[in-house]
Amino acid sequence: MPPRPYPDWSWSPSRHHLFQECRRKYYYHYYAAHNGWFLDAPPAARQAYRLKQMSSLYLVFGEAVHKMAEETVQLYHQYGRPLEQGEMVRRIRHMLNQAYKDSLRVEEWKQQPKQRTMLQEMYYLGTLPEKAQEAIKQRIPILADRLLQSESLQHFMHADHCHLVELEKLNTMDMGDTMVYVKLDWMYRQADQYIIVDWKTGQEDERNDVQLRLYGWYVHENYGIPYDRIQIRTEYLLSGKCKMDQVTEHEMNELVAYAEASIAEMRSYLAEPSLNQPKPMEAFEVTQDERKCRQCAFREMCEGASPNLFLDEEPDAGQVS
Repeated sequence: MPPRPYPDWSWSPSRHHLFQECRRKYYYHYYAAHNGWFLDAPPAARQAYRLKQMSSLYLVFGEAVHKMAEETVQLYHQYGRPLEQGEMVRRIRHMLNQAYKDSLRVEEWKQQPKQRTMLQEMYYLGTLPEKAQEAIKQRIPILADRLLQSESLQHFMHADHCHLVELEKLNTMDMGDTMVYVKLDWMYRQADQYIIVDWKTGQEDERNDVQLRLYGWYVHENYGIPYDRIQIRTEYLLSGKCKMDQVTEHEMNELVAYAEASIAEMRSYLAEPSLNQPKPMEAFEVTQDERKCRQCAFREMCEGASPNLFLDEEPDAGQVS
């Protein structure tokens, strides 16, 4: 069976965020990289696919903390005990160290970009910035402790009648003829109340109302749960604060209108919408925000990239898990 010339069409809050961040980056990520995993793919597709797989120190850190949260919930669900703080710290450090070691083997990563980790800092700067290393080093034990002491985990472990419903499960829904991706960090039920938990490892202003509404819409549609029985908790592990939200039917109507407008704008960049065939690369504008440009994984192949060095700062909230 020959490779499909264009990827499947879909929508998600993260796709919308990337589209708003830089149209050219969006093109590289969703279209130029398509089929780049094939060994006989054109060099540009292979390159875009490799660069798409790159991560960063802060992103690997966020993923590691999410992984520990998942394992802690699963361990308590199965055996009645959470991960210990010391073990959590050790595993997070191991994942970060492995990402660094992988990043030293550039040629091996180029051959297996999906199976190995390449940190943007190592690829573009040749080293890990001391400021980022020190910030993450200090955060590891803090976030591990606050995860274990978080309001949601403590409630799940000690309140009566709490049951696990979903944990890091990728789901899809249909919005008209568009497939929408939804992934909850964690959801549990207490009696007739459904509690969605969204872990945040970055700053407290890291918040996505669209994403939270999408969570509520998914649970309402998929499980048939009334909105007044759905609670969304955003756990800010860096500050130790928990923000609680309820969603309403009015907000869901706003969500659908927002997503439909986003979908329509994305599709205006397609030469043939029925095939998800994009217009030429030149139709996708390069961002004028140099800070975003300097943090982009695709700067190696983008002729519109800032000539300044890769920016070794903590990413914007929308880029951090």
